[in-house]
Amino acid sequence: MSGPFSVPPQPEGVTTAAEFVAALGRLRQWSGLTYRQLTAAAKASGDMLPTSTIAGALGRTTLPREEFVAAFVRACGLGEAETARWVAHRKRLAAGMTPPADPHDAAAGPDWPPVPSEQPGPDGRSDQADRFEPGGLDGREQADPADPAVPGDPAGDAARPKTRALRRFVVAGAGVLVLLLATGAALAQLRVSWAGGDARPSASPAATTTGSGRTPPSASPAAPTAGSGRTPPDGWYHVVPSHVADRDLCVGEGRERNRRTDRPLAVQRPCRGLVPDTYVKSVGGGAYEIQWHHPKEGVGCLTVDEALTGPGALIAPENCSGAANQRFLLKPAGAGFALHPLHSGLCLGALYGEPDVAPGAELAQESCTGRRDQEFLFRSVPVPAWTRAHRTRPAHA
Repeated sequence: MSGPFSVPPQPEGVTTAAEFVAALGRLRQWSGLTYRQLTAAAKASGDMLPTSTIAGALGRTTLPREEFVAAFVRACGLGEAETARWVAHRKRLAAGMTPPADPHDAAAGPDWPPVPSEQPGPDGRSDQADRFEPGGLDGREQADPADPAVPGDPAGDAARPKTRALRRFVVAGAGVLVLLLATGAALAQLRVSWAGGDARPSASPAATTTGSGRTPPSASPAAPTAGSGRTPPDGWYHVVPSHVADRDLCVGEGRERNRRTDRPLAVQRPCRGLVPDTYVKSVGGGAYEIQWHHPKEGVGCLTVDEALTGPGALIAPENCSGAANQRFLLKPAGAGFALHPLHSGLCLGALYGEPDVAPGAELAQESCTGRRDQEFLFRSVPVPAWTRAHRTRPAHA
Protein backbone atom coordinates (compact mmCIF):
# COMPACT_ATOMS: atom_id res chain seq x y z
CA MET A 1 0.00 0.00 0.00
CA SER A 2 1.30 3.44 -0.85
CA GLY A 3 -0.15 6.82 -0.10
CA PRO A 4 -0.52 9.24 2.79
CA PHE A 5 1.23 8.18 5.99
CA SER A 6 1.84 4.59 4.75
CA VAL A 7 4.63 2.46 6.19
CA PRO A 8 7.48 1.75 3.76
CA PRO A 9 7.92 -1.81 2.47
CA GLN A 10 10.24 -3.95 4.58
CA PRO A 11 12.68 -6.72 3.52
CA GLU A 12 11.64 -9.13 6.27
CA GLY A 13 9.75 -12.12 4.92
CA VAL A 14 11.51 -11.99 1.54
CA THR A 15 13.08 -15.39 0.83
CA THR A 16 14.30 -15.27 -2.79
CA ALA A 17 16.25 -12.91 -5.01
CA ALA A 18 13.18 -12.31 -7.18
CA GLU A 19 11.10 -11.39 -4.13
CA PHE A 20 13.87 -9.07 -2.94
CA VAL A 21 13.94 -7.24 -6.28
CA ALA A 22 10.13 -7.01 -6.21
CA ALA A 23 10.34 -5.51 -2.71
CA LEU A 24 12.78 -2.88 -4.00
CA GLY A 25 10.27 -2.07 -6.73
CA ARG A 26 7.54 -1.61 -4.14
CA LEU A 27 9.87 0.66 -2.18
CA ARG A 28 10.33 2.84 -5.25
CA GLN A 29 6.56 3.01 -5.75
CA TRP A 30 6.13 3.94 -2.10
CA SER A 31 8.68 6.75 -2.45
CA GLY A 32 6.72 8.24 -5.34
CA LEU A 33 9.97 9.13 -7.12
CA THR A 34 10.76 8.60 -10.79
CA TYR A 35 14.03 7.00 -11.89
CA ARG A 36 15.46 10.43 -12.66
CA GLN A 37 14.41 11.75 -9.26
CA LEU A 38 16.03 8.75 -7.57
CA THR A 39 19.22 9.46 -9.50
CA ALA A 40 19.15 13.08 -8.32
CA ALA A 41 18.44 12.09 -4.71
CA ALA A 42 21.31 9.60 -4.76
CA LYS A 43 23.69 12.19 -6.18
CA ALA A 44 22.74 14.62 -3.43
CA SER A 45 23.65 11.93 -0.88
CA GLY A 46 27.01 11.27 -2.53
CA ASP A 47 25.94 8.07 -4.31
CA MET A 48 26.01 7.20 -8.02
CA LEU A 49 22.77 5.65 -9.22
CA PRO A 50 22.23 6.04 -13.00
CA THR A 51 18.67 5.69 -14.26
CA SER A 52 19.62 2.85 -16.58
CA THR A 53 21.19 0.96 -13.67
CA ILE A 54 17.97 1.31 -11.68
CA ALA A 55 15.94 0.04 -14.62
CA GLY A 56 18.29 -2.89 -15.08
CA ALA A 57 18.26 -3.84 -11.39
CA LEU A 58 14.48 -3.73 -11.07
CA GLY A 59 14.03 -5.61 -14.33
CA ARG A 60 15.95 -8.70 -13.26
CA THR A 61 15.39 -11.51 -10.79
CA THR A 62 18.98 -11.67 -9.50
CA LEU A 63 20.31 -9.90 -6.43
CA PRO A 64 21.64 -6.38 -6.99
CA ARG A 65 25.01 -5.47 -5.53
CA GLU A 66 25.14 -4.28 -1.94
CA GLU A 67 26.27 -0.81 -3.08
CA PHE A 68 23.19 -0.55 -5.28
CA VAL A 69 20.85 -1.63 -2.47
CA ALA A 70 22.32 0.92 -0.04
CA ALA A 71 22.23 3.81 -2.53
CA PHE A 72 18.74 2.88 -3.75
CA VAL A 73 17.21 2.62 -0.27
CA ARG A 74 18.76 5.95 0.77
CA ALA A 75 17.50 7.60 -2.42
CA CYS A 76 13.98 6.36 -1.62
CA GLY A 77 14.15 8.40 1.57
CA LEU A 78 14.93 5.87 4.29
CA GLY A 79 17.53 6.49 6.97
CA GLU A 80 20.79 4.70 7.67
CA ALA A 81 19.25 2.21 10.13
CA GLU A 82 16.68 1.09 7.55
CA THR A 83 19.36 1.00 4.86
CA ALA A 84 21.47 -1.30 7.05
CA ARG A 85 18.47 -3.62 7.44
CA TRP A 86 18.00 -3.91 3.68
CA VAL A 87 21.70 -4.54 3.11
CA ALA A 88 21.86 -7.12 5.91
CA HIS A 89 18.85 -8.96 4.46
CA ARG A 90 20.50 -8.97 1.05
CA LYS A 91 23.60 -10.52 2.66
CA ARG A 92 21.49 -13.25 4.25
CA LEU A 93 19.80 -14.06 0.95
CA ALA A 94 23.14 -14.19 -0.85
CA ALA A 95 24.63 -16.50 1.78
CA GLY A 96 21.70 -18.89 1.58
CA MET A 97 21.37 -19.00 -2.20
CA THR A 98 24.80 -20.20 -3.32
CA PRO A 99 27.92 -21.76 -1.80
CA PRO A 100 30.34 -19.17 -0.40
CA ALA A 101 33.09 -17.98 -2.68
CA ASP A 102 36.61 -19.37 -2.40
CA PRO A 103 38.89 -16.77 -0.77
CA HIS A 104 41.42 -17.11 -3.60
CA ASP A 105 38.74 -16.46 -6.21
CA ALA A 106 37.40 -13.50 -4.25
CA ALA A 107 40.84 -11.94 -4.22
CA ALA A 108 40.92 -12.11 -7.99
CA GLY A 109 37.89 -9.81 -8.17
CA PRO A 110 34.16 -10.32 -8.83
CA ASP A 111 32.85 -11.86 -12.01
CA TRP A 112 30.46 -9.26 -13.45
CA PRO A 113 27.58 -10.51 -15.58
CA PRO A 114 27.01 -8.85 -18.94
CA VAL A 115 24.25 -6.27 -19.14
CA PRO A 116 22.16 -6.60 -22.32
CA SER A 117 22.85 -3.61 -24.53
CA GLU A 118 19.42 -3.78 -26.10
CA GLN A 119 17.59 -3.07 -22.85
CA PRO A 120 17.06 0.72 -22.63
CA GLY A 121 16.64 2.64 -19.44
CA PRO A 122 13.81 5.08 -18.83
CA ASP A 123 15.87 7.85 -20.42
CA GLY A 124 16.27 5.93 -23.67
CA ARG A 125 19.88 4.89 -23.06
CA SER A 126 21.02 1.32 -22.72
CA ASP A 127 22.11 -0.15 -19.40
CA GLN A 128 25.54 -0.78 -20.90
CA ALA A 129 26.41 2.93 -20.78
CA ASP A 130 26.36 3.04 -16.97
CA ARG A 131 27.07 -0.55 -16.03
CA PHE A 132 30.22 -0.02 -13.97
CA GLU A 133 28.95 2.98 -12.03
CA PRO A 134 28.68 2.32 -8.27
CA GLY A 135 25.25 0.79 -7.79
CA GLY A 136 25.62 -1.67 -10.66
CA LEU A 137 24.52 -5.28 -10.50
CA ASP A 138 26.17 -8.34 -9.11
CA GLY A 139 23.56 -10.70 -10.46
CA ARG A 140 25.00 -13.84 -8.85
CA GLU A 141 27.35 -14.94 -6.12
CA GLN A 142 30.61 -16.69 -6.95
CA ALA A 143 30.41 -20.45 -6.68
CA ASP A 144 32.92 -22.59 -4.84
CA PRO A 145 35.14 -24.23 -7.48
CA ALA A 146 35.59 -27.99 -7.56
CA ASP A 147 38.44 -29.41 -5.51
CA PRO A 148 41.51 -30.04 -7.67
CA ALA A 149 42.29 -33.51 -6.26
CA VAL A 150 42.47 -36.25 -8.88
CA PRO A 151 39.76 -38.95 -8.46
CA GLY A 152 41.19 -41.96 -6.75
CA ASP A 153 44.14 -40.04 -5.33
CA PRO A 154 44.26 -40.96 -1.62
CA ALA A 155 46.16 -37.81 -0.77
CA GLY A 156 43.55 -35.65 -2.47
CA ASP A 157 40.66 -37.49 -0.82
CA ALA A 158 42.29 -37.17 2.58
CA ALA A 159 43.06 -33.47 2.14
CA ARG A 160 39.59 -32.51 0.90
CA PRO A 161 37.69 -32.73 4.24
CA LYS A 162 40.31 -30.58 5.98
CA THR A 163 40.21 -27.98 3.19
CA ARG A 164 36.43 -27.80 3.27
CA ALA A 165 36.35 -27.64 7.06
CA LEU A 166 38.84 -24.77 7.03
CA ARG A 167 36.84 -23.00 4.34
CA ARG A 168 33.62 -23.35 6.32
CA PHE A 169 35.38 -21.96 9.38
CA VAL A 170 36.70 -18.95 7.45
CA VAL A 171 33.30 -18.24 5.88
CA ALA A 172 31.50 -18.63 9.21
CA GLY A 173 33.92 -16.18 10.80
CA ALA A 174 33.39 -13.71 7.97
CA GLY A 175 29.62 -14.05 8.37
CA VAL A 176 29.83 -13.29 12.09
CA LEU A 177 32.01 -10.24 11.35
CA VAL A 178 29.50 -8.93 8.78
CA LEU A 179 26.64 -9.41 11.25
CA LEU A 180 28.54 -7.56 13.98
CA LEU A 181 29.32 -4.67 11.64
CA ALA A 182 25.69 -4.41 10.51
CA THR A 183 24.48 -4.54 14.12
CA GLY A 184 26.99 -1.86 15.14
CA ALA A 185 25.81 0.43 12.34
CA ALA A 186 22.18 -0.04 13.37
CA LEU A 187 22.96 0.64 17.05
CA ALA A 188 24.94 3.75 16.15
CA GLN A 189 21.96 5.00 14.19
CA LEU A 190 19.56 4.24 17.02
CA ARG A 191 21.59 6.43 19.35
CA VAL A 192 20.49 9.44 17.28
CA SER A 193 17.05 8.05 16.50
CA TRP A 194 13.86 8.16 18.49
CA ALA A 195 11.92 5.97 16.06
CA GLY A 196 12.39 3.88 12.93
CA GLY A 197 10.78 3.90 9.48
CA ASP A 198 10.14 6.64 7.07
CA ALA A 199 7.12 7.80 5.09
CA ARG A 200 5.97 10.41 2.65
CA PRO A 201 2.61 12.16 3.25
CA SER A 202 0.07 13.94 1.16
CA ALA A 203 -2.21 16.73 2.21
CA SER A 204 -4.07 17.06 5.48
CA PRO A 205 -7.21 19.10 6.00
CA ALA A 206 -6.67 22.80 5.47
CA ALA A 207 -5.82 25.02 8.40
CA THR A 208 -5.66 28.76 8.75
CA THR A 209 -3.33 30.97 10.72
CA THR A 210 -5.56 32.75 13.19
CA GLY A 211 -5.69 33.45 16.85
CA SER A 212 -4.76 36.08 19.32
CA GLY A 213 -1.20 37.10 19.80
CA ARG A 214 0.88 37.31 22.91
CA THR A 215 3.08 40.14 24.02
CA PRO A 216 6.71 39.40 23.14
CA PRO A 217 9.69 40.90 24.94
CA SER A 218 11.38 43.97 23.56
CA ALA A 219 14.71 42.35 22.71
CA SER A 220 16.17 39.09 21.44
CA PRO A 221 19.24 37.58 23.14
CA ALA A 222 22.24 36.13 21.37
CA ALA A 223 21.53 32.92 19.49
CA PRO A 224 22.77 29.72 21.17
CA THR A 225 24.65 26.86 19.57
CA ALA A 226 24.61 23.15 20.31
CA GLY A 227 28.26 23.25 21.35
CA SER A 228 27.55 25.86 24.01
CA GLY A 229 25.13 23.54 25.81
CA ARG A 230 22.55 26.35 25.92
CA THR A 231 19.07 26.14 24.47
CA PRO A 232 17.54 29.29 22.97
CA PRO A 233 16.23 31.90 25.40
CA ASP A 234 12.85 33.33 24.49
CA GLY A 235 13.21 35.69 21.56
CA TRP A 236 12.93 36.42 17.85
CA TYR A 237 14.84 34.12 15.53
CA HIS A 238 15.43 32.92 12.04
CA VAL A 239 15.13 29.13 12.24
CA VAL A 240 17.56 27.75 9.66
CA PRO A 241 17.73 24.09 8.51
CA SER A 242 21.43 23.23 8.64
CA HIS A 243 21.54 21.54 5.21
CA VAL A 244 20.42 24.78 3.48
CA ALA A 245 22.23 27.29 5.70
CA ASP A 246 24.66 28.06 2.86
CA ARG A 247 21.69 28.72 0.56
CA ASP A 248 20.27 31.44 2.83
CA LEU A 249 17.02 29.54 3.40
CA CYS A 250 14.97 29.75 6.60
CA VAL A 251 11.75 28.24 7.92
CA GLY A 252 8.86 30.41 6.81
CA GLU A 253 5.38 30.29 5.32
CA GLY A 254 4.75 28.59 1.99
CA ARG A 255 2.37 26.27 0.20
CA GLU A 256 2.30 22.59 -0.69
CA ARG A 257 4.41 22.01 -3.80
CA ASN A 258 1.96 19.55 -5.31
CA ARG A 259 -0.79 22.22 -5.01
CA ARG A 260 -3.25 19.81 -3.47
CA THR A 261 -4.09 22.48 -0.91
CA ASP A 262 -3.54 26.21 -0.61
CA ARG A 263 -3.11 26.31 3.15
CA PRO A 264 -0.08 27.87 4.88
CA LEU A 265 2.68 25.42 5.74
CA ALA A 266 6.17 25.58 7.22
CA VAL A 267 8.64 25.43 4.31
CA GLN A 268 12.19 26.38 3.39
CA ARG A 269 12.23 29.87 1.87
CA PRO A 270 14.66 32.77 1.45
CA CYS A 271 15.53 34.41 4.77
CA ARG A 272 15.40 37.89 3.28
CA GLY A 273 12.02 39.51 3.86
CA LEU A 274 10.81 36.47 5.80
CA VAL A 275 7.14 36.56 6.85
CA PRO A 276 5.70 35.75 9.36
CA ASP A 277 8.17 36.65 12.08
CA THR A 278 9.23 33.74 14.29
CA TYR A 279 9.22 33.89 18.08
CA VAL A 280 10.61 30.96 20.11
CA LYS A 281 9.12 30.59 23.60
CA SER A 282 10.07 28.18 26.37
CA VAL A 283 7.08 26.47 28.01
CA GLY A 284 9.02 24.48 30.63
CA GLY A 285 10.51 21.03 30.83
CA GLY A 286 12.85 21.75 27.94
CA ALA A 287 9.91 22.20 25.55
CA TYR A 288 9.32 25.16 23.26
CA GLU A 289 6.61 26.70 21.14
CA ILE A 290 7.59 28.08 17.74
CA GLN A 291 5.21 30.96 17.17
CA TRP A 292 4.54 32.81 13.95
CA HIS A 293 3.57 36.47 14.42
CA HIS A 294 1.86 38.28 11.58
CA PRO A 295 0.75 41.93 11.70
CA LYS A 296 -2.66 41.07 10.20
CA GLU A 297 -3.27 37.36 10.83
CA GLY A 298 -2.15 37.37 14.45
CA VAL A 299 -0.26 34.55 16.18
CA GLY A 300 -0.11 30.87 15.31
CA CYS A 301 1.97 28.01 16.68
CA LEU A 302 3.69 25.52 14.40
CA THR A 303 1.73 22.30 14.74
CA VAL A 304 2.13 18.69 13.61
CA ASP A 305 -0.90 17.97 11.41
CA GLU A 306 -3.75 16.26 13.26
CA ALA A 307 -1.40 15.25 16.12
CA LEU A 308 -0.30 12.29 14.00
CA THR A 309 2.39 10.21 15.68
CA GLY A 310 3.88 8.56 12.59
CA PRO A 311 6.44 9.94 10.15
CA GLY A 312 5.32 12.09 7.26
CA ALA A 313 2.95 14.61 8.87
CA LEU A 314 3.32 18.16 7.56
CA ILE A 315 3.80 21.21 9.80
CA ALA A 316 1.28 24.06 9.71
CA PRO A 317 0.40 27.07 11.89
CA GLU A 318 -2.64 26.69 14.14
CA ASN A 319 -4.18 28.60 17.02
CA CYS A 320 -1.88 28.24 20.02
CA SER A 321 -3.57 25.85 22.44
CA GLY A 322 -0.70 24.37 24.42
CA ALA A 323 -1.24 20.95 22.84
CA ALA A 324 1.66 18.49 22.80
CA ASN A 325 1.79 18.52 18.99
CA GLN A 326 2.56 22.27 19.20
CA ARG A 327 5.53 21.81 21.51
CA PHE A 328 9.04 20.66 20.68
CA LEU A 329 11.97 19.38 22.72
CA LEU A 330 15.30 20.85 21.61
CA LYS A 331 18.26 18.48 21.73
CA PRO A 332 21.82 19.42 20.66
CA ALA A 333 22.61 18.04 17.20
CA GLY A 334 25.59 18.97 15.06
CA ALA A 335 25.95 22.74 14.96
CA GLY A 336 22.36 23.30 16.08
CA PHE A 337 19.42 21.47 17.58
CA ALA A 338 17.05 18.65 16.69
CA LEU A 339 13.35 19.45 17.16
CA HIS A 340 11.35 16.57 18.65
CA PRO A 341 7.53 16.99 18.70
CA LEU A 342 6.50 16.37 22.29
CA HIS A 343 3.62 14.04 21.37
CA SER A 344 5.61 11.71 19.10
CA GLY A 345 9.33 11.95 19.88
CA LEU A 346 10.17 11.97 16.16
CA CYS A 347 12.16 14.72 14.41
CA LEU A 348 11.33 17.70 12.24
CA GLY A 349 13.14 17.77 8.92
CA ALA A 350 12.78 18.34 5.20
CA LEU A 351 9.95 16.33 3.64
CA TYR A 352 12.27 14.34 1.38
CA GLY A 353 15.31 14.39 3.61
CA GLU A 354 18.73 15.97 3.26
CA PRO A 355 18.66 16.02 -0.58
CA ASP A 356 15.55 18.25 -0.45
CA VAL A 357 17.32 21.63 -0.68
CA ALA A 358 14.96 23.55 -2.96
CA PRO A 359 13.12 26.69 -1.84
CA GLY A 360 9.57 25.69 -0.99
CA ALA A 361 10.49 22.26 0.43
CA GLU A 362 7.98 21.43 3.15
CA LEU A 363 8.93 20.60 6.73
CA ALA A 364 7.54 17.35 8.08
CA GLN A 365 7.63 15.11 11.12
CA GLU A 366 9.99 12.28 10.20
CA SER A 367 11.89 9.40 11.75
CA CYS A 368 15.14 10.66 13.23
CA THR A 369 18.10 10.12 10.90
CA GLY A 370 20.79 12.36 12.38
CA ARG A 371 21.19 14.08 9.00
CA ARG A 372 21.61 17.82 8.55
CA ASP A 373 18.06 18.48 7.37
CA GLN A 374 17.01 17.59 10.94
CA GLU A 375 19.44 20.04 12.52
CA PHE A 376 18.23 23.62 13.00
CA LEU A 377 20.20 26.77 13.71
CA PHE A 378 18.59 29.58 15.72
CA ARG A 379 19.84 32.96 14.52
CA SER A 380 18.77 35.88 16.65
CA VAL A 381 17.11 38.77 14.78
CA PRO A 382 15.92 42.24 15.85
CA VAL A 383 12.44 42.70 17.24
CA PRO A 384 10.07 43.38 14.30
CA ALA A 385 9.22 47.06 14.11
CA TRP A 386 5.50 46.40 13.63
CA THR A 387 5.19 44.73 17.06
CA ARG A 388 5.70 48.06 18.83
CA ALA A 389 2.38 49.24 17.41
CA HIS A 390 0.60 45.90 17.86
CA ARG A 391 0.54 45.01 21.54
CA THR A 392 -1.47 41.78 21.61
CA ARG A 393 -3.04 39.76 24.39
CA PRO A 394 -1.90 36.23 25.30
CA ALA A 395 -2.94 33.40 22.98
CA HIS A 396 -3.59 31.02 25.87
CA ALA A 397 -3.00 30.83 29.56
